[in-house]
Amino acid sequence: MLHRLSGGSWDPHDQNVVATICESWLQCWDLRTMKKANSIENAHFRDVDYNPKKQHIIVTAEDESGIRIWDLRKPKFPMAELPGHVHWTWAVRYNPEYDDLILTAGTDSAVNLLLASTPGSSDSTPESLADYAALRMDPLLHSYSDYEDSVYGIAWSHREPSIFASLSYDGRVVVESVKPYLDKN
Repeated sequence: MLHRLSGGSWDPHDQNVVATICESWLQCWDLRTMKKANSIENAHFRDVDYNPKKQHIIVTAEDESGIRIWDLRKPKFPMAELPGHVHWTWAVRYNPEYDDLILTAGTDSAVNLLLASTPGSSDSTPESLADYAALRMDPLLHSYSDYEDSVYGIAWSHREPSIFASLSYDGRVVVESVKPYLDKN
């Protein structure tokens, strides 16, 4: 049976598991057996990314502007809900080094930098980020609005984890640093 796949993410903790977005549902597949290992249905997902530091934790971008963090061992309800974009949230990415930092891109012509503290997250982040999370109630650190059109692609640098690139519908690529927004504590 052919599925209409619109996105996905490889599990960095298990080379045999991949999460896919299929007709707005999240499905996790075990590649050894080629069977569905887990799913979250009826959520209208646009994108998914695995937490690079914590096994079983994913973040999703959804049609209704939302960002949700899920524990795949308990998929009935999200662990956390974060503000999304004014319109659809199209892409979401965990930072490869600082797993509390999340980038989102949307059809509102913006890229948002979020600090999403989840249970147990302070053990894997530097003290400055953990302290900063404790002081902040609003997870939105900064909204980058240097775009004239919808933003569909975002990627963190793996060499320098405070830098990211984004791609908007009109073909504009923007490279930014998040360092100024992390040093405010």
